[in-house]
Amino acid sequence: MKRIYTIFLLLIYIGISSVFSQFQPLTGNELPGAVVVSTNNYTPETLWNYNGSGAPVISEYGFTALLVQKFMVGMEDFKLEAYLMNSPQAAFGMYSTNILGCKVQDSVTSYDCLTQYQYQSAYGRYYIIITNQSGSSTAQNFSFIIMQKWMLLNPQTPLELPSVFNAPAFAKNRNQIDFVSGMLGMQNSLLGWENLIVRVRLAMYAVILPDPRGQIYFARISFPTQADMYNFLTNAKLMENGVPIQAYNDYGFLFREFVQADLETPLTIFFLQSSIPIAIAEVTEE
Repeated sequence: MKRIYTIFLLLIYIGISSVFSQFQPLTGNELPGAVVVSTNNYTPETLWNYNGSGAPVISEYGFTALLVQKFMVGMEDFKLEAYLMNSPQAAFGMYSTNILGCKVQDSVTSYDCLTQYQYQSAYGRYYIIITNQSGSSTAQNFSFIIMQKWMLLNPQTPLELPSVFNAPAFAKNRNQIDFVSGMLGMQNSLLGWENLIVRVRLAMYAVILPDPRGQIYFARISFPTQADMYNFLTNAKLMENGVPIQAYNDYGFLFREFVQADLETPLTIFFLQSSIPIAIAEVTEE
């Protein structure tokens, strides 16, 4: 019995070690004048001990491991949080629904955001948060250096947004696109579609486009099953007697339309909501 228990503990140790081998922590040698104060690792089971308020939405997106490092650079304090998510989409989802008031965006990586006290980035499967304590311009700029060094040690393939977002209509709003895969992610976004995704599993890229005629809500949504898609369409009033209909218009304040994204992906749709009728083709044309 003791031998079995020992083997069990060994397997757990090997499993944890293999997870954290996917991180290459900073040693401090990469950063001029930096001293590493602490390095800690967290698993899905221990995440709640570190970030109890954020753990539910992080777990919803799909979370593997977390590395937390604290640095001293001169008199400046920094903290690096590297969340290893289950997919680049999950990392982008965490990033996209948490950024606000960015001073600078898309600088070091394709998807990043700098505020006075924090730098955030979606970098491959990593969701990165670098926090500085002083808020000085020097500390903000050093956050970029920390991220650059992290990237050298932990190379990732950048996420590519679905090709529909290359259309001219999205050119000025690509850095406001959200990725949502569940109710908590939806609640963290500005989309306000909680009622549309009840009993629905999905993967949604969505953005709110400013328009003189009123805001346009556009999404590319993939569903795992036809039942999920039909539940969504029913919630959106785009089903009649069990049959999908292309558009819903209450001739007052709400217009909705959907089309299949392409013939090869029958469970992926484009979805649009606005206050007046606006065709999806008008938004997606190149």
